[in-house]
Amino acid sequence: MFGRNPEADDAALAAYARDIAPVDPRSVPFAMGAIAAQDRYQPFQGSAATGRTPWQRMDIEAAQRDTPRDPTGGDPATTKWLGQQAADMLIPTEPWEYGMMAMGPAGRVAGKLGKIGALAAGAYGSAVDDAEAAKWVKYPFNNIAVGDTIANLAKRNAHVSTKDIIEKTIQPHDIPVGSWLTPLVGDRSRSGELVTHIGEKELRNPVQTQGGYQFIPEWQKEGVAWASDRSPVSAIAGRVNRFPGRDDTDVFGVYTPMSPQSIDASHHVSDALAQLMHHDKANISSTAIEKFDEKAGKLLPNFPGVASEDLQGYLRGQTMTNRNVFAKLMNKKGARSEGFPDVEQARLALTHPDLIDTPSYAGGQSIASLSGRALHGREASEVASHYTYPSKLLGNYTGGLPGALPPELLWRDLLPQIAARDPSAAGKIWLTGLKGEHFGQRVDPQWQDAAAEYYRRNPRGD
Repeated sequence: MFGRNPEADDAALAAYARDIAPVDPRSVPFAMGAIAAQDRYQPFQGSAATGRTPWQRMDIEAAQRDTPRDPTGGDPATTKWLGQQAADMLIPTEPWEYGMMAMGPAGRVAGKLGKIGALAAGAYGSAVDDAEAAKWVKYPFNNIAVGDTIANLAKRNAHVSTKDIIEKTIQPHDIPVGSWLTPLVGDRSRSGELVTHIGEKELRNPVQTQGGYQFIPEWQKEGVAWASDRSPVSAIAGRVNRFPGRDDTDVFGVYTPMSPQSIDASHHVSDALAQLMHHDKANISSTAIEKFDEKAGKLLPNFPGVASEDLQGYLRGQTMTNRNVFAKLMNKKGARSEGFPDVEQARLALTHPDLIDTPSYAGGQSIASLSGRALHGREASEVASHYTYPSKLLGNYTGGLPGALPPELLWRDLLPQIAARDPSAAGKIWLTGLKGEHFGQRVDPQWQDAAAEYYRRNPRGD
């Protein structure tokens, strides 16, 4: 999943793992504490069982309360509103305030304080109207505040399906006791589509989507289970062949999503941003372009310029780490304010809708029985073509669980092992495994029962 230059793999891996903002496993509450001791299994219980999970999405109703906002609440809508009121102290916004303005700064401030008091008392109704509340809810998508609801932003993108991807659902008890599960860690991109419009802007050359969890069912007839760069594909293949009892049981590769921003390292985002520059560069000042090029030139080798016609091809040939750097640079506040392409809108257009608010490492959407064989070079290029990932891992598509299975259930024994290591290296561990240990989860009756009970109470894995 890293650079095309083998000698740079280790450095790229470390940099990339830092960039994707990995989840510290110790911060994830263990909903399955009741079955942590395998020899003292008890019925499933805990917050995950009731659906009140720690990653439950922030609901927009919270921003649309009829009751006045509590200034100590700290939710994004209230914080935004309070900031606006503070900034508004010196600017009249209503007719009666112009009268107070004549009294000088003291009158102006007194008038504004009176208005704030009236708002707190409910005289103006809800402190934040529906439009403002919707605008400043902090959605789980990319963990930042976005300019509108996710649903409204998504309507501004357009996709054309290029193939039918046939998926099937399996249940936890369909995975045999004694088998092993090992993570296939990947981004959240869509598959089998052309992205034709982003933010209502038509792309000159639509972006072909080739990744995410649907990659496995997409290439099931070809017997390809995963794609990445040479180093990680070889590592997974070796891992598969070292599991105990390999000759007598299956090893299943389980799609496991990284952070929402991990898609920045793929061709999906770099292609999209290069295409959007065709639209936006006419509206960006030459000074802003020069500043961007100066910054990018210090970080990216032989950078051709952000307005160059060669930008898309250049980024295609870069390492995943460098593509990630480019996207992050364009998403900085300074670049956004100068009119550069909207990275958030591009990410949304390229992210599979089922994965927008899925917690990192909550997986199971696609599962494949792995053969332990890998393809590289020309042999790999002839099957399951992928612009970002040249090497292929062979295996047979098994199906997908009913929805995202929380990491503390899916990786019941593996998650504590990762937590016991250096938390700052958690992202790298998910990608490379644990040295000297079997990097996977052994399926036992307790695992099957716990996962099945979760889906019984949360049919779609919500």
